Amino acid sequence: MNSEKEVLISQFIDDELNLDEKITFVQEVRTDRAFSDETIELLETEKLLRKQETIVPPVPVFREKKKNFLIPFGISSLTAAAAVLLLIFRLGSAPAENVQPPAEYRFIVHIPEAEKVELAGSFSRWNTIEMKKTDASGYWQVSLPLTNGEYAYSFIVDGKERMPDPTVKARQADDFGGENSIISIGEKI
Repeated sequence: MNSEKEVLISQFIDDELNLDEKITFVQEVRTDRAFSDETIELLETEKLLRKQETIVPPVPVFREKKKNFLIPFGISSLTAAAAVLLLIFRLGSAPAENVQPPAEYRFIVHIPEAEKVELAGSFSRWNTIEMKKTDASGYWQVSLPLTNGEYAYSFIVDGKERMPDPTVKARQADDFGGENSIISIGEKI
């Protein structure tokens, strides 16, 4: 099965095709027995994935601890008090219906030859997040709570090869000659 067909199957499963692309997909599945069998196999795997409840630990955020030289002068206490007042002011002025809890977003990629797949993106400050292999089908996945916004991300295969999500068309160049995939959660920004 070539990579183009695997991407097409994945886009069909994730409902990322427009109506014309869906029609083309169904016509091709109807005429190509190997393609049809592969599609059914991947749909069965998707059913199993959706039945599993995956408990995802919170994404670790590593921050460099900086020494605050202003503490002896009491400025940090004043800054903390100002931050609390600002927070109270903002919470009091923001309507409650605008506050939305993070939604679970599932990242999934088909790389059967990989020994390890990680995810890195703007949502994790580019720290890697280990993905779990679903079974022998070659799919890797992880679900993360993401708030509304736009995020850039890539998959890291076996600790060395960085690749964008093959099922996401929106991309941007990174600073290292590669590309990152771009997703938008919730309202468009």
